[in-house]
Amino acid sequence: MTISKICAALALVLQLAMAGHAGAQTATPPVSDMTTGLLTWAKHLNNDVEKYYKPEKGEDLSRHLGDLKQDLQVYMKTRKTLSDSLFRHNIAPGKKDPDRLEDLKTKMSTVMNDMRNVSDLVSNDLRKEGDKLNEDMYEALYGQQPRYLSFLEAFLDGVEVTKKDLAVDGSVHYQRLEECIAQIASLKDKIDRKTKK
Repeated sequence: MTISKICAALALVLQLAMAGHAGAQTATPPVSDMTTGLLTWAKHLNNDVEKYYKPEKGEDLSRHLGDLKQDLQVYMKTRKTLSDSLFRHNIAPGKKDPDRLEDLKTKMSTVMNDMRNVSDLVSNDLRKEGDKLNEDMYEALYGQQPRYLSFLEAFLDGVEVTKKDLAVDGSVHYQRLEECIAQIASLKDKIDRKTKK
């Protein structure tokens, strides 16, 4: 093999390696949308209340549902405020904001704790569904592989995220979280009426 052929082969390998690296940097971040599973679980809790409600657990369940509703509202408002601020200030992707990312993670961890408290007071099927969702969320937040619960978190972690992904992500997540909160509020009302009988 001549030196020119070796140089050409090395140049090709180098180009492929650089293209692969650039492609890896602009690849869509691994996002695990938890709002779909959370909304499904909340609907199941609300629709199946007759199957698992026990008067002796009514007060505890109502209290934990109230905590879950309140902490979900806090998480949702924090997300909305952050998202709106990013667009208002036209912040470019690629810059990490570890404090705000950690704040989101902490607020979601509080929601996950509320979910566990609710799961402990419902039927086995709903407990398993809630526990599985909780495990998936924990893995996305704190697992070994870099995963995110939303494009907003990926953005705050310095990942290249498009404004379109951020906008769609924010809008869809916000709507699902609102609906989830409404389902939990409806369920809490049902539990409170049953407990007062």
